[in-house]
Amino acid sequence: MNVSENMNFLNEYEEILPYVKVILVIIAAFFIITLISRFIKRLLNNTLLPIDVQFLLRRIVIYLLCFAVLMYTTIELNLEEIFLPLMGASVLVGAAIALAVKDILADAVAGVFLLLDRHFNIGDSIKTMGHSGEIFDVTLRKTRIKTDDGTIVILPNGKIDSSGWVLYENNIEN
Repeated sequence: MNVSENMNFLNEYEEILPYVKVILVIIAAFFIITLISRFIKRLLNNTLLPIDVQFLLRRIVIYLLCFAVLMYTTIELNLEEIFLPLMGASVLVGAAIALAVKDILADAVAGVFLLLDRHFNIGDSIKTMGHSGEIFDVTLRKTRIKTDDGTIVILPNGKIDSSGWVLYENNIEN
């Protein structure tokens, strides 16, 4: 091999190297994110958090890690000029979607706070929004109350949180 062939080989190697690095990082990230997801799942299973809150927290961590890998890939392959306008557009699309589903998001956020604060539990008797009865299910978005006459009332958590509730005294622990 002469010097010019060596230089050509080195130039080709330098052009391919970022792609090889990105492929290796993506493969490693896949396994690492899977392990982290399993670890977080085991860790959250030992808490008193409801299943849907555990799922939401795990998804947030996974999405943040995937976003970090995507940003690394973008920088390593010098795709900032293409990717940054797409990110800006995706922010606008995300804002439009958030406005479209703001009530659902408000219910979910209120549900997280209701579930974490534990102001009332399943089996408690409450009165809220003109309905009174026993709570038999609390999810991320909805709370289900069974009234004295057996009617099941499904209330959005955002409305419960904003309107308040009365927890009957026989349910308060000392």
